[in-house]
Amino acid sequence: MLRRDFLSTLWGGAIAGVLPRVATLSRPATLDIREPVRLATACISNRMDPNADYRPWFLVEVKDSKPVRLHHDIWDFGDMSGRFLEGLILARNMFEPNSSMLQDEGRIRRFLVSLLGTDGLVQNPDQHGIDHLFAQGSALYGLVTDFNDGRDPEAAKRISALIAGLDKLAHHESDYLWFPEVATPIAPCAHMAAYQVLPVVRFYELTKDPAALRYAEQLSRWAFYHDPTVTDAGVITKTGWEGHLHAWMDTYSGIIRCARAGGNLDRGDVMARSQRLFEWVKQNYTTPYGWVADSVGSETCETCTISSAIRLALELIKEGHVQYWDDVERFVRNQLVSNQFRDVGQLAIEDPALSRGLRGAFESYAAPNTLIASRDGGIEGCCINGGIRAFFLAYESAIQESDDAVQINLLFSRTTKGIKFISYLPHQGRLELYPKTSKDIRVRLPKWLSAEDVKTDGPSGLKQVKVKSNNYLHFSGVKPQARIVLSFNPKEEVITSVVAEKKYEVHWRADSVMSLMPTGRPYPTYQAESSFSDNDDVAMQDGDYRAPVVSW
Repeated sequence: MLRRDFLSTLWGGAIAGVLPRVATLSRPATLDIREPVRLATACISNRMDPNADYRPWFLVEVKDSKPVRLHHDIWDFGDMSGRFLEGLILARNMFEPNSSMLQDEGRIRRFLVSLLGTDGLVQNPDQHGIDHLFAQGSALYGLVTDFNDGRDPEAAKRISALIAGLDKLAHHESDYLWFPEVATPIAPCAHMAAYQVLPVVRFYELTKDPAALRYAEQLSRWAFYHDPTVTDAGVITKTGWEGHLHAWMDTYSGIIRCARAGGNLDRGDVMARSQRLFEWVKQNYTTPYGWVADSVGSETCETCTISSAIRLALELIKEGHVQYWDDVERFVRNQLVSNQFRDVGQLAIEDPALSRGLRGAFESYAAPNTLIASRDGGIEGCCINGGIRAFFLAYESAIQESDDAVQINLLFSRTTKGIKFISYLPHQGRLELYPKTSKDIRVRLPKWLSAEDVKTDGPSGLKQVKVKSNNYLHFSGVKPQARIVLSFNPKEEVITSVVAEKKYEVHWRADSVMSLMPTGRPYPTYQAESSFSDNDDVAMQDGDYRAPVVSW
């Protein structure tokens, strides 16, 4: 049943008033999205069991709202090892790794490869058989990311063998394939297997292997045309596991990529329904600050679901829906950052190993105003990867460079080969651009800011071109090493949102939530200063950039 009362007053909710101006920090902090990723990679190291060949711990058990112990689980194998390998590789494509990080990458790669059977499939030793099909997808993400990064022929062979093994395992019909193993009594659960589509398509993009595209297309056809769970209107008709938003959104991102790759799918139908799905999730199970429900009907947010929403938004942006840059910006700046455990001291954990295994993790059961919103359950290790994956996608797409232009899509500090970009948001309405080439520059303006309200200070000869329909400021006559400063007043407002029948007062400045009331327990979020790096130089140094080899 569609619960339209689940979220209300989300996208353009009632303005409760104007936020009183918060005292300006003496040194405005800036969001450096590499910092939470560094913390997360350390957490991965501490979630690998040295007494079990570095098998990951999937879970931090929670009892009465308190983390109590690290716990091994059936998801330790293909799911966690694939995610950890992917996360570590993505991280070192954002910043220079240390020796410990590289050592851990080698350990988790060996662990994952050791799980591959003679049939090519990932095995689950605890269940004495092949791993879950969703876990096969996570393993594919890790293996494809590894191949994308290093282009090792042996890595390609492993991926080809895994795809062949999955194809052999599947049931084939005239125009699609399917897996009865993932079905439940109430739904086919195509998304549990079709989560594989995106990494398989990415492997095809890298290798042009026709077997990979054929498998991805047939799996896509099952999820898109033969599983009735998602209607043509983009409505997910099941709750819980069957309505798992993380898997469904990643499935549709994969189907978009499959249609774009030239598979025998109706690209127009795929793009139209995918956008309707994203809009439905956004209107019913998402807040403007990026709290995204774990599943249809869920009252908590899983970081993996935020990551999936960001990925689907980015795929739709590639299809021309540039309005979703605003969503990506807000999701990254707010709930994604706030979903990470940084100060675990407040939880009074007595076991140092448990503290290390939690610090840097991302929550899988968050309310808007607190982590550990589920009194009894767990903090799942999959979300460590979910956080890293989301930050990498933002890092990769924040600034795009072509032969004739540098385009700034997301307004957080970032240095690339062509430009040094410094953002003082949200504490000051100030953006500083230090171009390294004479290419034109395009700067996206958020929907709350019009070109008429931006003051530009730049070198002589700089020309500001008329803002086009996609809401970018265009500059030509750019001089290398010159400084361009954009100044404006950040919009401030208070919005009331209702999530799972609970009201929250959200204090916005620009695209950042400065506070969210009431304060939650046991791990309150949106403590304003904690969302930003206290080293506002770290993202700004000349030469301090890393052009990712991996691309998703």
